Amino acid sequence: MKEDDVRRELVQCGRKLAELGLIQGTWGNLSARLDHDFFLITPSGADYYEIRPEDIVKVDLRDGTYEAGKHPSSERLMHQLIYRNRPDLGGVVHTHSPYCSVFAACRKDLITSRLDYPCASYGISGSKKLALNVSQIMLGHDGCILSNHGFVCGAADLSTALALAAEAEKAAEEILK
Repeated sequence: MKEDDVRRELVQCGRKLAELGLIQGTWGNLSARLDHDFFLITPSGADYYEIRPEDIVKVDLRDGTYEAGKHPSSERLMHQLIYRNRPDLGGVVHTHSPYCSVFAACRKDLITSRLDYPCASYGISGSKKLALNVSQIMLGHDGCILSNHGFVCGAADLSTALALAAEAEKAAEEILK
């Protein structure tokens, strides 16, 4: 996929996250791998109904640097480490969905007959500690509850990652009801 196409896909998936209620306000983010060296991520603090393809930030997978004048999501390092550890992933989605957030607040794993999403130890949002905790869990899982924070998942492509996030939220809702 060309970079411009990936940027447009991120914008569309961001709107879909908002429509599905998987993010709250500007909380949550998503990214897509471009190649072995770069990924694209949503900008920090942006309204998902107003993001344009040119707002998406290109990040170097090796050192985390990004385009001058742009501000990537504060969870850039978490996405970077997930991609570094999981070359099979092409898309990562981080949500603040209501039901997965209950699991996060309770620091509980989300486990069903189909899903196995452990809860990562707490780390402050955007911190190296959180990024390391989550990326370690993601070595052996496609999703992870973030203690006191939210949910993250990854898949071969962005649309599949979005579907996993929606599935996790539905499963969390069913368990809690």
